[in-house]
Amino acid sequence: MSDVLFPELPGLEWDLSKKPIFNTKIMESVNGRELRASYQAVPKYEISLSFGFLRESKGRNELQQLESFFLERRGAFDSFLYKMPDDNQFTCIVVGDGQSNRLQLFKNIGEHQEPISHTKPQASEDPLMWNSSSSKKMWSTSQTDMWHLLYGIGKDGFVDLPTPLALGQQLTVSGTFYYRCRFKEDSQEYSNFMHKLWKAGKVELIGSLGNKV
Repeated sequence: MSDVLFPELPGLEWDLSKKPIFNTKIMESVNGRELRASYQAVPKYEISLSFGFLRESKGRNELQQLESFFLERRGAFDSFLYKMPDDNQFTCIVVGDGQSNRLQLFKNIGEHQEPISHTKPQASEDPLMWNSSSSKKMWSTSQTDMWHLLYGIGKDGFVDLPTPLALGQQLTVSGTFYYRCRFKEDSQEYSNFMHKLWKAGKVELIGSLGNKV
């Protein structure tokens, strides 16, 4: 399991798709009644990409970047991190219970909160002074109980505070999240449609916001 990032290439087309997938066991009795068991609380995602062009001229080596990335992962064997366009930013508010100093970050999807495990904190341009007493480089305002975390988020999606937040105290965290992915298949096709111009019609990934792949 590596933390290498999937290459961001200009030929990515707009027909990117993602499909959340759960694992439910359904047993049906002779009278039609169902008994269902859920084997996962958070979904995996099937992500499909296409690259309309991959250039191999004038110093560009986009085909080589994508192909070498696939070869280095040995197809579906090794996982990596994928930053999905337009679906990579989070802002969450966690509330202290007075006991825990390890807080799980999450992505808000409507009324649903999905835990995220691979994050990068977002720097702030706010001119307030740093709180020098905090080992996690935090600052706070004197007007509210809101703490804003700038750095020190673990890449596992948890915030480890030096001391627990007080009961009801809030912590707001913003940043970038990544999907933990692997290639769906052990093969990948590339088509040469013009001189030194290639395309990849379908690049399929299996991903999760946690560590499930």
